[in-house]
Amino acid sequence: MARGAALVLGTVTLLAGHDAAAQYPSSRWRPDERVVVGDYGVVLALAGGRDLLYAFTEDGIGVYDARFRRWELPLPLPPGFMPPPGSPAIVDPMDRSAWLGTLSGLLHYDPRLDLVETVSIPGGVSDIMFDRDDTFIGLFVRTRFGWQLVQRGSGIVTDAPSLPPPERQVRATTVESVMWRDPGLAARSPLALTDERMRDYRYTAAAQLDYTEDLFLGTDGLGVLHVDPVTQQFERLPFGLLDREAAAIAIVDEQVVVGTSGRGRRFGFTFMSTDLQRFAYEEGPPATGFRFRRILDVADDGATLLAATERGVWRVGEDGRAVRLAPELIGEGISAYAVTRTDAGVWAGTERGLLFVDDAGDGLLVDARVREPVYALLVLADTVWLGGVRGMAFVAPGSDSMLVPATIAQDPWMRDPVVALAHGGGVLVAATTDRIAWRHAAEDWRVERSLAGEVGRIVALAGDQDGVWIVGSVGAVHFVPGRATFPQALRREDLPGEPWDVAADERYLWIATDRGVVRFEQRVLQR
Repeated sequence: MARGAALVLGTVTLLAGHDAAAQYPSSRWRPDERVVVGDYGVVLALAGGRDLLYAFTEDGIGVYDARFRRWELPLPLPPGFMPPPGSPAIVDPMDRSAWLGTLSGLLHYDPRLDLVETVSIPGGVSDIMFDRDDTFIGLFVRTRFGWQLVQRGSGIVTDAPSLPPPERQVRATTVESVMWRDPGLAARSPLALTDERMRDYRYTAAAQLDYTEDLFLGTDGLGVLHVDPVTQQFERLPFGLLDREAAAIAIVDEQVVVGTSGRGRRFGFTFMSTDLQRFAYEEGPPATGFRFRRILDVADDGATLLAATERGVWRVGEDGRAVRLAPELIGEGISAYAVTRTDAGVWAGTERGLLFVDDAGDGLLVDARVREPVYALLVLADTVWLGGVRGMAFVAPGSDSMLVPATIAQDPWMRDPVVALAHGGGVLVAATTDRIAWRHAAEDWRVERSLAGEVGRIVALAGDQDGVWIVGSVGAVHFVPGRATFPQALRREDLPGEPWDVAADERYLWIATDRGVVRFEQRVLQR
């Protein structure tokens, strides 16, 4: 029995035996300074209070404020923590915090502090309960040793002397209890649990708000469904990414567009507002979906979207229909790595060279001498700059040849593959896997020392008003022209996974990783 365990409720201290419980996230970041957005489609548990809904998912915790119909910023789960689906969860009537029972004890989330804490209780917790008329006494938890009481204030865990009578028991809501109260809900569920692609899902959790009686149901892939108490209609509450493995990211028309890696359960695009309040998804036509899976680059094309994929270059319309560009030149077996738009048409870097497609749909492969991979593209003052397997080159306006800047051609370090290009702080920057070259508009190129010690292997660049963000496998730095040093702004532990792409707007830095998208406040990174 856990007679020596102590749990102080209503404070930020949780103790089990003599060991302090884990607290997450770390104090290095405030909650709004670093936000990780994952795939919240698989819901493990739900807890409903007066007006707040807590959703515990595979990728973190979401809080939905029913008064304003908005999601608060998500918070990651502690590393290595994964409660099973259907775990009991309940809202504390005294402070509106959430308690979750797990196989190893309890998890406590206090939204006032944006703090997640865990506590070990031998036997785990299979049910949670409060006494409606005496919430001050503490939290009743059911373990394999029976019901125990976690006393509020003293924090001592003891055998529960007696349980409150049934009419005073505030218990965690279950899917079974909801279906028992409303048998018609099961009959209405098949349509709600089937998405546009005719994929079927199951309920995993349930919760009901105290005052409005709004019902919420968690699923194993569709996220959270809301059941209106009056109309009994189902409504999906979009939140998070289509899939956590984010391979491409771009700012398009004041929203963030994220492309999937193609290795997850779903593939396509996530569209989200920069304040993380609006989410929408595109997976292609309902009957077939997209013919591509891995999205390597995204660009704005007015009312449509351009995507470089493992199956060529595609234009994606608002209706989800995708048209492949220049199929006679770039077959579906040819990968495209980068795509951009000029007034004349679309440019794409492919594994067979540089592709241009005009507005009439006619395409050509630029410069027959170069049929090697082109990894990066940047349009600057009508000149198309490109990074390829043999370094950097450019295509001047009206030309059909790729030219190499003389100073770059003479530098042995810049004959390596150029993997990224960006413009920021008044300079053009090209990156190999370990160093950058840069220049002002009419000046010679300058090649910097290796940045492997600060960022590891360079994977992406993003320009802003002051300079260029350089993101690598072990960190990120902000390059400012004329500054001799490269102070490390981000370390590997600041990222949820392996970084693949980066984008910047006026306020935030967005990094796509294989474990979600992370949003940083730029003002904090540049301090």
